Amino acid sequence: MKKFEDLLLITDISNLTGKEQVEIVGELFDLSFDNNSISGISKAFDLIGQIQIEELSAPLQTLLYYDIANGYGYLRKLKYFNTPDSWNFEMEEISHEVFHLRKAIASLGFEEIDDLRKCQIYTNLGNTFSFIGRFIEAQEYWRKALNIFPNFPMALANSGHGLMFYSNQIFDNSHKLYFINYGYHKIKEALHFKEYLEGDAANQFHKIKSYMDATYDVKILSEQFNLNSFEFGDNEKLNNYRYWCLENYLYINPLNDLGASKFASHDCLNLPSLILETKAPPTYFTLYNQLKQEFATARYFYYKSVVFQDPHFSDEDVVIVDTMESALFSYNLELAKSAFRNTYSILDKIAYFLNDYLKLGNNYNRVNFRSVWFKKDNKTLHEHFQNSQNWALRGLFWLSKDFFIKEHDEVLDPDSKQIAELRNSIEHKGLKIMYDTYLYSNFFNADKEIIFIINRDDFESKTLRLLKTVRAAIMYLAFIINYEEGQKESNGLPTLPMNLSEVPIYMKF
Repeated sequence: MKKFEDLLLITDISNLTGKEQVEIVGELFDLSFDNNSISGISKAFDLIGQIQIEELSAPLQTLLYYDIANGYGYLRKLKYFNTPDSWNFEMEEISHEVFHLRKAIASLGFEEIDDLRKCQIYTNLGNTFSFIGRFIEAQEYWRKALNIFPNFPMALANSGHGLMFYSNQIFDNSHKLYFINYGYHKIKEALHFKEYLEGDAANQFHKIKSYMDATYDVKILSEQFNLNSFEFGDNEKLNNYRYWCLENYLYINPLNDLGASKFASHDCLNLPSLILETKAPPTYFTLYNQLKQEFATARYFYYKSVVFQDPHFSDEDVVIVDTMESALFSYNLELAKSAFRNTYSILDKIAYFLNDYLKLGNNYNRVNFRSVWFKKDNKTLHEHFQNSQNWALRGLFWLSKDFFIKEHDEVLDPDSKQIAELRNSIEHKGLKIMYDTYLYSNFFNADKEIIFIINRDDFESKTLRLLKTVRAAIMYLAFIINYEEGQKESNGLPTLPMNLSEVPIYMKF
């Protein structure tokens, strides 16, 4: 490794090998952060301008995206750490950081880099997601790292710390205790491998553990909760569906983020108690019920489409012309398309909910999930978001940046434009789903202006990912309302309690 001073003197890397180029900018980013040098980070970004990224091997491209993400992460920390601006809803450095970490994961070279680096990329993305309030989705990235190395200490410790912050959002006291307990055990386990914790992390997580030891009852921390003691019963079809939902982390239930335990096998998260005007109808409960039911139905549509792929009897009399393209048509695929369409539509309904609940004053006929945060100029944040300390609200704002609306949108997901095109094709144009698009592209000219072409595995993967994202959005909404209600003074107004009775099964037919 070169010295920091020597790296700062480098002005030309154009004649170096791709490996040497990536190593130099990576080292310069790391050492600039260690030396609190914003100018060093700027220097590294300048050097990247000399790299022909498309000429790098696939693994080197992946590593360069990771280095670029680190550069923006370091820049953010040096500029904003421990300042009021660190809580800003809008922050360009975060957008670039998340975008490039995701680009690294989606790149062709990701599977070729070593497992340790994969864990670091997943862990860093989890850390950044947690910082911006996407604490539900952060757990998924830490899980991905732990699926590679079950004892990877940085992922263990950060996941445990994340569960502690997550617990502060939960308004069910029994669930809150589970999160505190699980978080404590993860941090404790990570400290068994403290020699592998990076930088000052071992000291920081030891302080967190000491704080928990001093704050919580020893019985809460030491308990080994059994969240699988719930009996499912004998309905095999229902139980198979429950296991599938649990394993894909798709229940609207915080406990599902602790793992695929039976206790989490129901969509139990509802809105908290609300302070309402006299004689006001329970509108927000009705809207939230609708969001949950639409999501649960879309989730089941998707489940049926991927688990039961045998020909359906309703397809028997549908005469389909063989166009020699190997395009797929079936009842099951229509279920998957309906799942995608219905899940995506929930996002704008969440925006509609927020616009009314927060009294943002946006035109009801023009509210959408990307624009609800801004004033009429679509550039200036509403005052409510500029000054809010609502962590889940911040998370939902950043989640909205996963979705593309128009050119030059600032998005966090490299795949966002394709997702938008896919939705537009399902709603308004043609969608050609195929087992393999390679043969098609070699025999036919593209007709992408009329028909969106995608292979079945890719479509199913994108739909599942959309389901997970919208599940998180629905849960963030409940946590947002809980925080906002906590800021209100009742002044004698009636409260609609969270423990309203459930709608009986017979009313669901």
